[in-house]
Amino acid sequence: MKIRYLKNHEINFVRWDNCINNALNGSVFAYSWYLNIICEDWAALVSGDYKYVMPLILKSKYKNLIYYSHKLAPRLGVFSNLLLTEDIVGKFINSIPYTNSLINISLNKSNKLNFPEVKRRKTYELDLIQSYKKISEKYSNQFQKNLQKAKENKISITKGILPNDLINFSVKKGVHSDPKLNKNQDIHKLRMIVANSIRFSLGETYCAYDENNTICATAFFIKSKRKLHLLYAANNKTGLKSNAFHLLIDKYIEVHSEKDLTLNIENVVSNNVEFYSGIGAAEYKYNHYYTNKLPWIYKMLLKKY
Repeated sequence: MKIRYLKNHEINFVRWDNCINNALNGSVFAYSWYLNIICEDWAALVSGDYKYVMPLILKSKYKNLIYYSHKLAPRLGVFSNLLLTEDIVGKFINSIPYTNSLINISLNKSNKLNFPEVKRRKTYELDLIQSYKKISEKYSNQFQKNLQKAKENKISITKGILPNDLINFSVKKGVHSDPKLNKNQDIHKLRMIVANSIRFSLGETYCAYDENNTICATAFFIKSKRKLHLLYAANNKTGLKSNAFHLLIDKYIEVHSEKDLTLNIENVVSNNVEFYSGIGAAEYKYNHYYTNKLPWIYKMLLKKY
């Protein structure tokens, strides 16, 4: 298998997007428009006539290359409409330029890899094909109590909050978000992702209001084929205290139940450590690959990446 490393200007975006669109494991995070927002100089590994592709988000520090997973583009890796074996994924990983580089990337669920540098991480998914009644019957007793508390605190949920309102709430003092974003660069990227996703009917915003009709929690969901992703969530002190986010997620599940969809949920801002199991979400593992081939003097300087 011949694998080419392409710089951004060398990528044929039409063929690229066709591959992602037809891929068995295709993801909205791997489309060129999305990657262009996350990293304008993203590179790629390509095999054949875009039969297998792997996006690479990168940055340069002290003339060294860092390949990483962005907070707003989880689990990329290799995509294809053909069989993805462990051997093929391994060849792509070995094709990433290693000289003076740090590689810190998460792979999608279809990417099997058994390298020593791989660690298994977890995320959570909830199938929505059943009726809301059957899904909610599986909520834990604690989650049910948290829902009741939110209702007693007169929390109300609204769909379709404007992107600017979501962003403005997120940057307020005392608001906690997941993932935590850099207030300059990353917040701007989130704003662009939300706006574009809503424009193309791929994204939805939800928010919770307290009894004073003030926003106390927000969430942004994005669709990728039959997957729904909770990409971003934010909560203030009132939202946390009143369990507003519990009611928000419950409403989202109710709206999207009885559909052949799976909700990926991990970016939750809550005081409840059993939030995921509380709604009946199943844990699954994915591969995260890390290796640091930087000169020793830079290893400590760039340790956080």
